[in-house]
Amino acid sequence: METYSVTAFENDGTIVLNESFEASDDQSGKRKGLDMIRKAGHEHIGARIVRSGQLIYFERCKLPGKLKGTAS
Repeated sequence: METYSVTAFENDGTIVLNESFEASDDQSGKRKGLDMIRKAGHEHIGARIVRSGQLIYFERCKLPGKLKGTAS
């Protein structure tokens, strides 16, 4: 079993979920982490799942008023 960390954060960088858990592999770690994010009600904000410093999953914050692919 490997130890994974899941973190969810608001647009301003405020951390709203920061927990560790164990999973047998990256696929089940991603699945379990996404389930934790969903159950906490944070599925539409930025989030990441990591194992030993390796990024397994990353979701950018949704910035209101920003168009995809623009610098403004």
